Amino acid sequence: MDRKAVNILVSTIEKLQKENVGSWWKTYMNYINEEDFIYAKKHLTMFDPIKLSHNEIFKRINKAIEKIDKQNVVNAFLYSLSTRKLEYRSFLSSYCIGKVTPDHNFISSPKINDYTCSICGLSEYECKEEMEFNSINFFKYKHGSCFDSPVQILFDLEHFQNMPLVTPVEEDFEILDNIKKIIETSEPKDRISQLKKRIRPVIKSNDIEREGVLEILGVCDILHDDIHFGYADNYVIYSERTQRPIHFDEIGYPARWWQGKFGVDNEKWEYWFGQ
Repeated sequence: MDRKAVNILVSTIEKLQKENVGSWWKTYMNYINEEDFIYAKKHLTMFDPIKLSHNEIFKRINKAIEKIDKQNVVNAFLYSLSTRKLEYRSFLSSYCIGKVTPDHNFISSPKINDYTCSICGLSEYECKEEMEFNSINFFKYKHGSCFDSPVQILFDLEHFQNMPLVTPVEEDFEILDNIKKIIETSEPKDRISQLKKRIRPVIKSNDIEREGVLEILGVCDILHDDIHFGYADNYVIYSERTQRPIHFDEIGYPARWWQGKFGVDNEKWEYWFGQ
């Protein structure tokens, strides 16, 4: 991707974050000049907001999935490990969720005053306003984030078609194998907070990036406990993506439930990474 276009996106949002501008995801367009925005759009790095109905989102997700080969998204994830080209990382988990996402109508949550879809977690208000994708792309380039919301999944799957296909090298497989060995030698009570520190020596990354890698492995059903599973076989409805009963846990589902005693789901590891 064009580095100038990426810099326009990242530097604009990063500056607002550093200046602690409130609700920057709603106001960042006030801080970018039209010429830069047009340039970034030309290079498919920034986008105009669009309005989509709840049903349109899922029809487009299913359509995008049909155009994607599983091995290409696996290759993209692997390629990101040694190159640290983080924009390639989240496609794997987005594909995993997208391929089992049901095409459904909005079904109101049974909880009082909870205006979300009980299947996917989308707020009914999100579909009444224009949706912006630039903050999603920012998190791809900046952190290699793992996504699980339908709007994020849609953006990722459609955006994958604009990205050059990539091929992992031997170093990528070495990093992957080392991560697996570290997971398998975890202490029984270890959680993601300990694991992301332990994999630090084997992958060029910061704390947020390592957390994203492990969350992606969770989504792909490689890291889970005996109750909370990922999306490799079935879509996990919104109400089942439960939080742990602790005060503060920002780890994504289902990786937040993993402990060292559960190790690696070898069947799913083979499904995704077996050669």
